[in-house]
Amino acid sequence: MEVCHPLTIPASNHCPAIEMLQHRLSLLRQSCHELHWEDYENELHNLMALAEQEILSEDLQKLDVNEPSIEVKGTVYRRVAQNHQTYQSAAGPVRVK
Repeated sequence: MEVCHPLTIPASNHCPAIEMLQHRLSLLRQSCHELHWEDYENELHNLMALAEQEILSEDLQKLDVNEPSIEVKGTVYRRVAQNHQTYQSAAGPVRVK
């Protein structure tokens, strides 16, 4: 994938997906004695995959050009609406506004 401009928002320690992962991981660890090891491992894998999808969604949204119009190779494009779109990533489907 070609990125035509850098992330416009500087990196920070605040990442909602990581915070949610930490919370869910804490809950999972509290209940791990009630689960078979395989079930715990599967739940952990699912949590990590979900966090990866959420991080990709956050970062893709930061790449969006928030201008009334842009010009690409001589053609002017104007924003007419903002919609959600699902993109396929290595982590699975990622929904982005």
